[in-house]
Amino acid sequence: MATYSITQVSKKYHLPVSTLRYYEDVGLLCDVDRNGKNRIYDQENLDRLDAIVCFKETGMSIAELQNFFRFQDNDDDLDDMVALLAKHCKRVDDQLALLEKNRKHIQRKFKYYSDIRQAKQNHQPMPKWEDYVLTDS
Repeated sequence: MATYSITQVSKKYHLPVSTLRYYEDVGLLCDVDRNGKNRIYDQENLDRLDAIVCFKETGMSIAELQNFFRFQDNDDDLDDMVALLAKHCKRVDDQLALLEKNRKHIQRKFKYYSDIRQAKQNHQPMPKWEDYVLTDS
């Protein structure tokens, strides 16, 4: 079975070593073996870190992550697990909707200012902002 040093894991996940240590300290990343004072990560640790990174990148708090793993380790808490994941999924859906709305606005600005540049270069009339309607596509 492949194993990895803390430096290798840090580079692989683009996380500071201090963050990996912090995740251990708060109980998110557990059962990391040691060879003397050096940490040795295995695939199970990396699989758990994949979940941590996914949830952190989508805005889950440390407290929510702690609850998630507590729920995961206890089958009696499945209702709580489902509720936590439903809440987080809704939050991610809301973030995606906001990003999409903002992307459309940026595209509108891009088109408008690109057309202004082209009009100036070609000595043509300037476009009007109100002609650049947001579309659903």
